[in-house]
Amino acid sequence: MAITGILSSPLVYDTWQYIARGTRYAPLFVNDYIKARPGDRILDIGCGTGVLLDYLPPVDYFGFDMSAHYISACRKRHGNKGTFLQRELTADTVSDYEACDIVVATGVVHHLDDAEARNLFAVAKAALKPGGRLLTLDGCYEAGQSRIAKMLLDKDRGKFVRMESGYRAIATSVFPNVASTVLHDMFRLPYTVIIMECST
Repeated sequence: MAITGILSSPLVYDTWQYIARGTRYAPLFVNDYIKARPGDRILDIGCGTGVLLDYLPPVDYFGFDMSAHYISACRKRHGNKGTFLQRELTADTVSDYEACDIVVATGVVHHLDDAEARNLFAVAKAALKPGGRLLTLDGCYEAGQSRIAKMLLDKDRGKFVRMESGYRAIATSVFPNVASTVLHDMFRLPYTVIIMECST
């Protein structure tokens, strides 16, 4: 079975994420970057199995993913703590939901070509309240990164891993304010990630 097929199993996906990312990644991302406040309305694009919700304060959470298996796992894991939808969020469907304080897209942008990625940023912007923020996290190439990190990025399921400048070019074509941080030690395995915080 191909790696993509294997990772479609929520149990296998969560096990691999634990091996690769460890236990530090999610609370660090939530506490240092997402910085949600109780009562915030959060939209999670590509929520996977809903791991981030374990670390968020009480919020109004909406998780979207195209995988029926992942959404089923979210509902079993979190019950009514959040709303989980197997639905693609598009320019046509985003208006079906109230505006959000925070939109999160973890490990999504590097699966999208430039046009698809710009569309995701535009949809996220349309989903935000004035003053709201989009947070993204993706694998990132960087000159001088470890050979292991580069090898893992080369073998990633996402076929559009970029340099920091490539991610920023897409984000700044939609959002006027983009802050980016490149980290080499966020995961258990050697891996380079870029976190972007985008706001209007």
